[in-house]
Amino acid sequence: MKTIKLYFYECEHEGDLGNYKEDVRDSGGKILNSGLNYEAETGWLEVEIDDKFWERFKQTNSYGYIN
Repeated sequence: MKTIKLYFYECEHEGDLGNYKEDVRDSGGKILNSGLNYEAETGWLEVEIDDKFWERFKQTNSYGYIN
């Protein structure tokens, strides 16, 4: 397992961040921590991933919002 930090734009509220979290979990990621910057409309997730994570995550809607 490897730990990474994902940054997302178009993250205006907890609902947006929740959608990103769901896609990360569905892709096999384990969320360790998260944050949201309301002014900049950005969010981040600290995630533990396996070797196949990117292959699965690239197929989600959230992948297009990575900064």
